[in-house]
Amino acid sequence: MKVTLAMKPGARSFIPIEAESIVPKNFLAGTDLLVWRGNREFRLDEVFAVSVEGDADRSEDVEVVLSGETFRLKRVGEYMDGGRITILGDIGMHCGNFMSGGTIEVHGNADGWLGREMAGGTILCRGDAADYCASGYRGGRKGMTGGTVEVFGRAGDFLAESIAGGTVIVHGDAGDMPGAEMHGGTLIVHGDCRRPGANMKGGSCYVYGTAQGMLPTFKKIETVQHEGRTLIRFTGDIANRGKGNLFVKDYEYLD
Repeated sequence: MKVTLAMKPGARSFIPIEAESIVPKNFLAGTDLLVWRGNREFRLDEVFAVSVEGDADRSEDVEVVLSGETFRLKRVGEYMDGGRITILGDIGMHCGNFMSGGTIEVHGNADGWLGREMAGGTILCRGDAADYCASGYRGGRKGMTGGTVEVFGRAGDFLAESIAGGTVIVHGDAGDMPGAEMHGGTLIVHGDCRRPGANMKGGSCYVYGTAQGMLPTFKKIETVQHEGRTLIRFTGDIANRGKGNLFVKDYEYLD
């Protein structure tokens, strides 16, 4: 089954739309789905031009394609457990919240908390991801616990904060504090970043560029080879008795 949702031009286009109902399994029931714009509830067909091709018995066989002013949509794919969502543009905050299966592909940029506390599945972001990608929410103790998030652009601050499992890959630069409070999992930043691994307790963080503002609470161990790269291995964060592994190509301490 392929469900195409093309957003209709809206007079109040500055108001975000809470769209947690947009997950593949919800289209199996054939009932009217609802979204919220501000304090008003709307049927899906009031906000989108809806087209459905084919049918399916399982969420794994459902693909949802979103187009138009998709940057207004928040919480798309929340609690998604199978199937596929393709977003032909930018997406708003909290895309893939608590996701446990399936695939979300964003062809543009993603706003904050992409893949927040996800437990499984795959998120592909072809553009940039804003702050708190694959992180826990404020006040939470665990971020991502499983699955894969891959960002082909750059990522903002607090990338993979409190990550406990899974894999996060950023092909560009990352902002400040990637991998802060890591408990487990793997974080890979192909570019530069600032103060990686702060207060990490476990897991592995790889920086293929320069770790700027390197924290002095990491202990230098050895030089290793990793996928054809020569990296310097540190362990820490010893300020928190951490046993995480931080691998960097180059590093600079704060002045």
